[in-house]
Amino acid sequence: MLFSGKKKVITEKRILLKKVNWLKFTEILNELGRDRTVHLTYDRGRLEMMTPQEIHDRTQRLLDSLLIVIADESDETLHGLGSILLTHPEEGLAIQSFAAYYLDYPPRPITTRELDISQIAPPDLVIDVMLGESSINRSAIFEAFQIPEVWCYRAQQMTEGAVQGSLEIFQYTSNGYMATRESLAFPQLSIDRIQEFIAESDTLGLSKALTVLRSWAEENQ
Repeated sequence: MLFSGKKKVITEKRILLKKVNWLKFTEILNELGRDRTVHLTYDRGRLEMMTPQEIHDRTQRLLDSLLIVIADESDETLHGLGSILLTHPEEGLAIQSFAAYYLDYPPRPITTRELDISQIAPPDLVIDVMLGESSINRSAIFEAFQIPEVWCYRAQQMTEGAVQGSLEIFQYTSNGYMATRESLAFPQLSIDRIQEFIAESDTLGLSKALTVLRSWAEENQ
């Protein structure tokens, strides 16, 4: 075939709605229900709905596994919220990351898929996975929410289940987000080591890659 040698590029499916007030946004949330699969981003009247692809979920699972192992080896508490929708009704902002974590136990039990950060402290770390560019500035919303640390993995394409892309780590400062090479939550983790783990999960398999990671963590305490 003429194009058989080309790699398949995976793209996101996004829908942008405009002039959606907060009341309408909450009505849409209720209509979608707790079992919704779309990811939502809301910025003062604009609502973007994105349907995740398999590469989103695979990347999130890899990074989640990495954090669980590192937290365990560091004897640190890590409480994962999963893909929770962070909201701030007064500011008219909402954003759904692929994973969110408290580095200690949450200020109170979280029983819903939405977290109003005007009423509770925001998570300490969130993971965002993107294939393309959002119509809404997601970093600006994370910054408005003063999320201490954001991992942004920009996936490029997927070949036979492999995850390929680049990771950026941002730390919140008084001047906004600053790009860094190391994690604030887990200083032993650098971008290079995280991406090495992702590559190993493809070449060795996740179980073996986690074994290698655990050995590395033990040596780097």
